[in-house]
Amino acid sequence: MGQNLAVGGKDLRDGKIIIGGMRSVALRAERKFFPAFSLKVSPKFALPFVAEGLLLFLFASVDKFGFALALGLFCGLVYARRNILLVAPLYVLACFVFTLNWQTVLFALAPALVLVCAYALFFKLKRNVPVWMIALSALVGLTPYIVCEILFFGDYIFVVLSAAITVVVSFCASIVAYAGFVRRTFGTATLDEIMCGGFLIVIFGYALCGINVYDFYLLPLIFGFCAVILSAVLPNGATLVLSVLLGVGASLRSGELEFVGWAAVIGASAMAFSPFSRLPSAFAVIAVEAVFWLFRGYPLAGWQSLSVISAGALASLALPRSLVKKAKIVFAKDSKRAYSSIVNRRGRDMANRLYHTSDVFFEMSKTLEKIATQKTAYTPERLAKEIAKNYCAKCEDRDGCFSALGEDTSSMLEPMTTAALMRGKTSILDMPTFITSHCSKMRSLATVINSAADAYKKRAEQADGISGEKTLLSEQFAGVALVLDSLAQECGAPVSFLSDEVESIKTELLRHNVVASDVVVSGRDGDLKVALIVRASDAEKQILPKIVSKILRTRLEIAKVGDRGNEKSIYLEPAPVYEIAYGIAEHIRSGENVSGDTRTVQNVSRTARLFAICDGMGSGERAKQASLDAVNMIESFYRAGLSNDIVLNLVNRLMKISLDDNFSSLDISVIDTKSGGLDVIKLGSAASFIVRRDSVEAVACSAPPAGIVDAPEPTTLRFQLFDGDIVVMMSDGVFDALDAKGVVDVVDYANTKNPQTLANELLKRAIELGAEDDCTVLTMRLFCA
Repeated sequence: MGQNLAVGGKDLRDGKIIIGGMRSVALRAERKFFPAFSLKVSPKFALPFVAEGLLLFLFASVDKFGFALALGLFCGLVYARRNILLVAPLYVLACFVFTLNWQTVLFALAPALVLVCAYALFFKLKRNVPVWMIALSALVGLTPYIVCEILFFGDYIFVVLSAAITVVVSFCASIVAYAGFVRRTFGTATLDEIMCGGFLIVIFGYALCGINVYDFYLLPLIFGFCAVILSAVLPNGATLVLSVLLGVGASLRSGELEFVGWAAVIGASAMAFSPFSRLPSAFAVIAVEAVFWLFRGYPLAGWQSLSVISAGALASLALPRSLVKKAKIVFAKDSKRAYSSIVNRRGRDMANRLYHTSDVFFEMSKTLEKIATQKTAYTPERLAKEIAKNYCAKCEDRDGCFSALGEDTSSMLEPMTTAALMRGKTSILDMPTFITSHCSKMRSLATVINSAADAYKKRAEQADGISGEKTLLSEQFAGVALVLDSLAQECGAPVSFLSDEVESIKTELLRHNVVASDVVVSGRDGDLKVALIVRASDAEKQILPKIVSKILRTRLEIAKVGDRGNEKSIYLEPAPVYEIAYGIAEHIRSGENVSGDTRTVQNVSRTARLFAICDGMGSGERAKQASLDAVNMIESFYRAGLSNDIVLNLVNRLMKISLDDNFSSLDISVIDTKSGGLDVIKLGSAASFIVRRDSVEAVACSAPPAGIVDAPEPTTLRFQLFDGDIVVMMSDGVFDALDAKGVVDVVDYANTKNPQTLANELLKRAIELGAEDDCTVLTMRLFCA
């Protein structure tokens, strides 16, 4: 039923703590035996070592029971794998300082020697040291002290109380020190750890209340410092509980219950202002202490206590902010760290699954592409062999022909099968001399070849159709693979519920009266995303994205707002570096109600803007519908994350199937507002232009309109735009009237940075020059956000 300590790297109880039938948290940390007999002190152990020494001196200073309290604390530290050769001298020195006689040295050395022997024995046996063994060693080491007290003073009650205090304090100190130094789980303590920790806090307050120098008590000094620091580090309510426990200890020492109320008020005042910063908490503590001084609210109230508690509160401000933040994370709820770990692990698992699924689709795409590009088997040579086998081989004159050639007649039939497949028919004029001189059934042979050629061509067309479908599927599979890769990257992005940035965001927002109950940060750098849950009244505050942007050093903007009743979910994403202003000018062909040109402007993603002009062949409703279908397909494919080449190949084939003769020319420009990149995709469209500060660059198209050929090769180019650049797109109705030189002349004449003005001028000049077809002009200007 005891609590085990791993010795020699071996844990005989599978890392589980069982105390009084109550199961504690499983120890997941690797159990490595602390070098209990080493004299080396690492720098990272220096601060805990000093704190341990001060606590031993503090406990030893208590009247009558100081020796028992210090011994219990010493046993707990040894159990928690603290260096016994360093802690033992501190314990002996602490006991000797407050009781200067040779008996004290004997009394203090005895428990230390017993513990050293016990640890040496268990280390030799490679067994764990249970917690009851620590208490038993303390009692054995206490034997000289007990014997002397009974023989010289006969105070049996005092001896029994000392023994009981030693056992209880050693047990509590072992539990708490083990949780702090070994398990290192400060945020989530078990019930036994909470109870033992509370008991030690009461003893701590008891000891502090007894130390003073000229009426300057140590209790206000330490409490003022701790109240401010703990309110900034611990979760809500914990500071108040610890303050009350400290006041209980002081009340037990002084016999005055007012200490409990004083400690509770001081702790509450520090906690009330802790969300803002340590400075308001420190001044709140000082102000409350001043009120107690004026009204004599507790026994120690006076100018001395005000001076001391002020010194402690102001000293707390000297601690580095980074240290306080780290401590806050350490003492924060472990559940949030667990949430981050679980979410990130599941994200990585999902990303791996998506990557593997993407590989499957990619392999399927390559396989179908390989099958689709295989050379067709329906050739003139194959047809000639089949005719020689199925017709000539059954002729009664076959022996004469075969013996003369030394083989079958397939080589002589190839010119005829070639003519039949190429021209659709063969005749006697296509027959070689050997056939005309040896074959008695020339006309029947020509008829058979023509019939077989017709059947061959039908099968070849079917095979080509199947090959085209395989190519279409291959391109679709490749597109799906790319989309899955993109999704895998997003799923694999890290998510943080608890970090320095998250705590800084909450604190800074609260300073501006914005209460964020939860903050989640995911992604990295340009893909950074932040989700916050705030009060409904705070969702519209303009300062919110500015504060988060400043802390994360990335300019963010509100991407989405979700309703949660009294709260709102705010989603922040990186703001674009550039913005786009655009202008549209249109003219419908005379005699028509609607334009055959279709233009669209869409936000494909948060950083991508798609501008498209689709010019349906012809005009009127059918051309309008053909244009709409083409643009809708393009938007859908882009939103799915497919690449440009795959999009156009898929669009061309699908349009060919569904749009009959109403094919469309496509002109697409996709502008990235994060990088300023311009993707130009053209298929049978008019030229576009990039108007820069000192030049005009034409972007021509060499590909035919979509649907004209089976395998279009779209013009796909990449340009870099800069602040102030203007992109000009137009339908063929405008370009045919102006040509490239006319467009440059209008740009020079207009000399404007307003995209709408430039679009109007281009359309006006085209109409003046006699443009008769549907006309559409689309201009976009890039500028810094």
